[in-house]
Formats: sequence, structure tokens, C-alpha cells
Amino acid sequence: MQFSRFYKNGQKIILRGLSPPIVAGRVESLTTYLQESASGHFDLMLPYGSPEGENYPFTPEMPFEILSDSMGLGLRMTGTFRELIGNDLIRLAVNGDIQVFQRRQHRRLNLTAGLRYTRGRGTLRSFREQWQKNLQILAKGGDGAKLARFPKAKVNLSAGGIRFSLKAPVEMADLCLLLLELDGLAPICVLAEVVWIQEKIVEGRQIAGLRFINMLEADERRIDDYIRQHAPKIEG
Repeated sequence: MQFSRFYKNGQKIILRGLSPPIVAGRVESLTTYLQESASGHFDLMLPYGSPEGENYPFTPEMPFEILSDSMGLGLRMTGTFRELIGNDLIRLAVNGDIQVFQRRQHRRLNLTAGLRYTRGRGTLRSFREQWQKNLQILAKGGDGAKLARFPKAKVNLSAGGIRFSLKAPVEMADLCLLLLELDGLAPICVLAEVVWIQEKIVEGRQIAGLRFINMLEADERRIDDYIRQHAPKIEG
């Protein structure tokens, strides 16, 4: 199949894992950019600048859902990992089973929330491993006494991402390991990537939008429920 009708070089493509090492109940994704397409494969560039040892743990024949946009609609296709061509360049065998769908729009909410984060560049594997460790700690109860000491931050939040100000300079594809406290319960831990940056710097900080790339499905629902319950009260 020729994909030029739907996919162009440089097009942003989101990969979502479909099997182990992806664990059930977790949402994990990667941002990539199409470098070249052929009848049976895509060559995709990852933007994270990961040095040796920080690469995503791809395995032979690992299946992925391939998501993108064209003409205002979502595109969905499946494929499998074939090989690592360069440190940040991968080849996926694609199945050609293209489906067109209407993308879900997440409701957003401006609020003040407890927020802690660690930011890094090229730390994909390390941050992913730390995210998994944090989930284990939170599942065991964590340290509830520390929740009151979460710094407060003004954020714009959805189940798919978050916007807030970070210390400048901020770069595209910077990674942030976030702990978000919304409702006095255990914090939500997510791994996020910077997907847009406001150029203006105010008091040494820049506003950036981040997309969640690793999170629990339960936390995705929890954020959705929180926004649904609080939006009328906060935004009128």
C-alpha cells in the first residue's frame, strides 16, 4: 500500500504499545516523526535525544498502534517493531490497516494543584523506570504525611496533558516526571513530554504544554472525573 495520501515526511506520529513489556492498565506512548515511508514500513525519528542506554526498551515484533492526523481526522493503524536504525531512528513494519476516526477531545480545567516534578533531557529509559518504581510505592500507600508539603502551582489540566510554567530554558521533547496532588488522596504519577513552548520568558520561567506519555488508566479516569466534577464550580 502507498501511504503518501495520508502520511507525509515530518508528520507527527504517536506510537502506543499493545503488549508486554506494556503492563495492562497502563497507558504508554511515544512521539515520533515520519522520516520515510515505503510499502511495508515506516522509518520514525524519536525526538528525545536519548544517549546510549536511555533508549526505549523495544523488543523484536513488539506491536504498536500508530496514531496520527490527516485533514482534521484521526488515523489509526497497527505495526510491529522491526529494528533500531540509529540511536533515535526506528523502523516499524506497518500492516496497512488504516482506520479513520474522530479524535476524542479531553475537557480542560484551570486550577491550582499540588505539583512536584523532575525535568530531564534524553532520560527516557531512566524516567520510565522511575515512574514504574513510583507506581509501586504509591500502590503500597506511600508517605501520606508528605502530601501537605506539595508546592502549589497554577496549571491547565486534562486527562491527556498539562500546562504550567517551568524554569527557562525549556526545550521541545524535554521529559518531566510529575507528581500531581488533586484531591487530598494519593498523588498521581505521570511521565510527560513537552510538546509546545511559549517563547516569552517571565521571571526566568516559560509556560509549556506537556503530553502525558506514561500513566495509569485509573489515573486518566481520575483526572477526567475530577475535571467533570469541578469545572462547573471553578469555571462557572
